[in-house]
Formats: sequence, C-alpha cells, structure tokens
Amino acid sequence: MGLLLALGVGAAVFFLWPKPKRTPEEEVRELVARAVDAAQKRDAAGVTESLADTFHGPSGTSAQEVKRLLVGHLFRNQNALVVLNPVLDVTVTSPTAASFKGTFIFARGQVADWQQPGDGASRYDITAELEKQGGDWKITTAAWAQ
Repeated sequence: MGLLLALGVGAAVFFLWPKPKRTPEEEVRELVARAVDAAQKRDAAGVTESLADTFHGPSGTSAQEVKRLLVGHLFRNQNALVVLNPVLDVTVTSPTAASFKGTFIFARGQVADWQQPGDGASRYDITAELEKQGGDWKITTAAWAQ
C-alpha cells in the first residue's frame, strides 16, 4: 500500500510540476524549426501556419500567395527535399515583437545526383518580423534574396 501511495505521489509531482517556460527566442526558433520540418514533408499548410493573416512579403505578397507558391515548388519536383538552416539569428525587441535573419538551403535530388534537371541546391537569405498573437508567434513580414 505504501508503494502505491509513493508511486501515486511521484506521478502527481511529475505531471503537475510546472514545466520550465521557454524564452521568446526559443519559441521563435521552434517556429522556424517546425516550418523547416513541414517543408521537408511537403506540407505547405504546415509552413504557412506560421504566417499572420495580415502577412505581407515583397511586393505585397499575401499569405495565400505564399501558400500557392510553396505548393507549386513542393509538388512540381517529386524528388526528396532537404532544408538546412545553418544560420538563424533571432532578436526579441519586446514581449510581443521579434525578428529573425537566417540562411536556408533547399536541396533536392533522387539520390545524390544533383546534376539532374530540376535538382540542385538553392540558398535563400530570409529576414522576417514576428508578433505574438493569441499566445503564438506569427510572421507578419518577410523578405528573401537568393
């Protein structure tokens, strides 16, 4: 009986103990990591869920336009896609505002033959502004250069 009581108390402490809070920087990094993972899985909705409804990109690009662009890129070439993010600088300017600047490398190919048409690697430098909306970080503006 004492063993069951000890197990019950131990389980209650484990499940009810407050989890350590993540910093805003960690939350932004996790958002980027989820978007990278979604891109590799060809999940355009998973990538664009991080965009605010009011998102605008270069030349006034909307969130819907970004989603259409991603769907085209992700499904046009059926070879495997690997997304690397070797550099990601995150700056938190307030509890509800942040930005990031990162390098993203998109590589695709059936095996390791990057010489096939449609295969290869592309590098993009992406900068973005984020706002905390409803408890979640959302990208409000972004710009990219190849």
